[in-house]
Amino acid sequence: MNAVRNFTGLMIVAALAGTASAQTSYTYLAIGDSVGFGITNGASYTQFSNGDRGYVSLFADYLTTQNVGLRPTVRNISIFGDDTVTLGNTSNPARVLNTNYPLFPAVSQLDFISTQIAQASLAGRPVQRVTVSMGANDLLGVVQQPGFLALPSLQQAALVFGALNTAQNNLASLYGSLRAQLPTAEIIAVGYYDPFAVLPGNPNPALTAGAINQLNQIIQATSTAFGARYVDVYSAFSGNEAVLTNMLLDQTTTAPNVHPTDAGYQVIANQIIPTPGAGLVMATGLVVLSRRRRTA
Repeated sequence: MNAVRNFTGLMIVAALAGTASAQTSYTYLAIGDSVGFGITNGASYTQFSNGDRGYVSLFADYLTTQNVGLRPTVRNISIFGDDTVTLGNTSNPARVLNTNYPLFPAVSQLDFISTQIAQASLAGRPVQRVTVSMGANDLLGVVQQPGFLALPSLQQAALVFGALNTAQNNLASLYGSLRAQLPTAEIIAVGYYDPFAVLPGNPNPALTAGAINQLNQIIQATSTAFGARYVDVYSAFSGNEAVLTNMLLDQTTTAPNVHPTDAGYQVIANQIIPTPGAGLVMATGLVVLSRRRRTA
């Protein structure tokens, strides 16, 4: 009897070990701009980092709790300042701040996505989670042009519309490529907050709630078309931008610091983390859908 119990115990231990091994063998890939890279105060603008910080680190910590206490491999390839255009080229020198990138040759974030997916698969740790923070710099690039604020409102609106149209087309290519390479991975599209809402007499009228909400609508529609999960950050920040962003708190930068505080990144992470029961609801929906297809 003892021998049977010992054998059964060993089988259980082996099964649990096998389950743990299977659960830990995956990679979490983060794609994005400075928010995805975890920029906070002015000092972090020039710090070298592997990007395991900000909401990326917090989300990885949550994944650890869902993974028998073992953390997934985190690969954050976000680049400070990247927009949906520079995503696909090597014109942004800020990639040197991300220590995940090789010093030579220069590689775009878009190309590096494919490299990371391939390397993770070869290492036996396929990418199963992806977060994307991309699009806000397309708008910032417009309003930061010299003389933009002096332009007639209709001309400002036309430039903003052009930036949004470019972002929409490029985001469609990005999410389409991600889904093609990662047909079963969870892809999470992170929306944006309005950092300018906290400033008296908003100095960037073209970046009021209207333009940012349009960007968020584009991100949501484009990402969900490829099976990604959209995360609403705007609502979570609304009314609390004074403490969740560095717009008023950090005076060390020449331009207003639009980046989240540590508290802001925690709020973003909280939005990304699924609510209790969400996984069960999703699984139930998949079962129902499967049954409907079989009976059709």
